Amino acid sequence: MQSNLLKNIEKILTAYANMGKLPKALIKYGSYVFFGIFAIGTLLVLLNNTLLPYNSYFDMVSKAIVITSFTLAAEAIIGGLVMDFVFKKQ
Repeated sequence: MQSNLLKNIEKILTAYANMGKLPKALIKYGSYVFFGIFAIGTLLVLLNNTLLPYNSYFDMVSKAIVITSFTLAAEAIIGGLVMDFVFKKQ
């Protein structure tokens, strides 16, 4: 089981290493943006539920920020993969 997982990880890393420069940069910086926005949203959720007086509007906005971070990560990763596929076909 574990050797199969390692083979899959090696395939992913090999495919990432063979990607073009622009798609790789899109995935890299998109991941940075994801982690930044996700950290901000998580911090806001924690603050609203622990230190600050609970505010339902603040809770809704902070959870929407977390959800948006995942959307941006998906767009960056899928966009990078599509760009790599299209540029390698030409």
